[in-house]
Amino acid sequence: MRIEVLLFASAREAVGTAQRTMEVPEGAAVSRVLDLLLEQHPELVPARRSLRFAVNEDFVDAAAALHDGDRLALLPPVSGG
Repeated sequence: MRIEVLLFASAREAVGTAQRTMEVPEGAAVSRVLDLLLEQHPELVPARRSLRFAVNEDFVDAAAALHDGDRLALLPPVSGG
């Protein structure tokens, strides 16, 4: 299946793009997609524990299953003041 991955802030910087399309097995969990990204972009490893995930604009945990056409967002913590 094909999904779109949206990357923000430090995740975008680590991967070098704001979005990418990925082919993953049907029903793959968010955690599987994250593992694939970490294999391809080891510079993303330091952010792994602090990332939050959203699928189609709804927050999910890493165990959430994905479906063809989903949009997965990787969201690092945001600070401001």
